[in-house]
Amino acid sequence: MADEKLTAQIKSERTELAALDADGLQSRLDEEKKKLWNLRFTHGKRMLKDTSSVAKTRRTIARINMYLHQQEAAK
Repeated sequence: MADEKLTAQIKSERTELAALDADGLQSRLDEEKKKLWNLRFTHGKRMLKDTSSVAKTRRTIARINMYLHQQEAAK
């Protein structure tokens, strides 16, 4: 049940990212990088409760970079 919910969330995120243009992707990338920095800082202070959020954010950044590279290659 939890896997289905997570899979649906990932699919919706992918469709959302695929619909963005280069400027939208770049701004989303900047937001995710700030989020990752804050997560790492919080994790370093031993105050982070959900440690998997660091890996999830890294994967999101990788997905955004993939869509950016695909858009650049299509030009």
